[in-house]
Amino acid sequence: MLKMMSEVFADLPNGHPGCLIAAYCYQDRLFDRDVRDLTASTVIAWRDRFRERLDLIAAKYPPKLPVDLDDVADMLSVVVDGGIILSRVVHDRSALPRQMLLYRDFVRTVFGGS
Repeated sequence: MLKMMSEVFADLPNGHPGCLIAAYCYQDRLFDRDVRDLTASTVIAWRDRFRERLDLIAAKYPPKLPVDLDDVADMLSVVVDGGIILSRVVHDRSALPRQMLLYRDFVRTVFGGS
């Protein structure tokens, strides 16, 4: 899944357009409670989605390192959002896909795969 995500990000003609969640969290005072709650529930939904995948991996390949799988799931959102920012700031569309592949390597290391 992570390789496919990196390929999708690499194939965007002008890089990733950005992340609305990042804009909301940086300017949270501009939005009402409903928007802030929706933003939080969206982030939690992504965590849950990624955690489901990690649980499937962990069932077959128990982690070799002591990690909290919710934190590893959140880390994917951090890598994507950070990769978007990095790509835009340094004007390098390939930065986000490269960061995704590094996250994939991290996951492989955690679970002892190659």
